[in-house]
Amino acid sequence: MNKSRIIKLLAYIFMPVIFSVIGYIFLYIGLKPYWEMARDAVVLLGAEAPMEEQAVVRDAIFDPNAAVENPVPLYEDEEKPEPYIRIENIDFPLSGSHYAQLICDDIGLDVPVYWGDSADILRCGIGQYLGSFLPGFGRMIVLAGHNNSFFLPLKDIHKDNIVKINTNYCNYEYQVTEVKILDEKELQKYILDNLLNEEEILVMYTCWPFEFSAGRKTDRLTVLAKRISGYDVKWRTYEEDY
Repeated sequence: MNKSRIIKLLAYIFMPVIFSVIGYIFLYIGLKPYWEMARDAVVLLGAEAPMEEQAVVRDAIFDPNAAVENPVPLYEDEEKPEPYIRIENIDFPLSGSHYAQLICDDIGLDVPVYWGDSADILRCGIGQYLGSFLPGFGRMIVLAGHNNSFFLPLKDIHKDNIVKINTNYCNYEYQVTEVKILDEKELQKYILDNLLNEEEILVMYTCWPFEFSAGRKTDRLTVLAKRISGYDVKWRTYEEDY
C-alpha cells in the first residue's frame, strides 16, 4: 500500500471525526443559552414550590409564637451599664436549622432564616453564610436568597427601611443605609474585607436583575443595614463569677 493510499485512508477515518467534533462544539455554543434558560426554569420551579412539598432541612429551633423582646436573662457590667445577653443562654443553630425570622414590613418581607446557605437551604428560605455572625455579636451578618422567591420583595427596598431579625434570644432591628448593585467578585471582596469589623452590619444579597434572562447572572442586588436595636451577646467575664 503506497503512501498516498494510506493518507487517503486516514483521511476517510479521521475527517468525519474531526467534523463531528467541530459540529458538536458549534451545537453546544448555539444551544448553551437555551440550556441555561431551561436550567434556570427548573431552579425557578423548585424555589417556588410550596414549603410543605419540600424536604425539611433540619428541625427548627425558632418558635415564632414564643419570640419576645427579651426571652433570656439580661446582665449588666460596671464598665458599660447596658443590659446584655450571656452567650451560654442562647441556643446555637446547627447547619440547616431555621433559627430566625427576617421581616421588613415596608416591603412585605417575612421569611425564615436558616443557618447555612446550601442549595437545599435556599430552596426553603433565606440562608446565612456560615462565616458570618449571629445577631447580637457585633459583627457582619450575611444573608442570601433567590430573587424569584424568598428575596423577591428586595426589589422594592429603599434606604432607611427597617429590617427585623427575630431570634429566640432577642429581636433585632436594622436600618437600611445603602442599596447597590455589585459584581459577585466585588461583593465577595467587600464581605471578606469587612467581615471582622467591630460593627454589626446586615448584608442581604440576591441575583440581579430580577427579570428572567438567559445565562448566568453575575451581578448582585446588595442591601446594607446597621443595627439600631437589640442586646449585645457577650462572654461571661471572670469578675462576674466572684
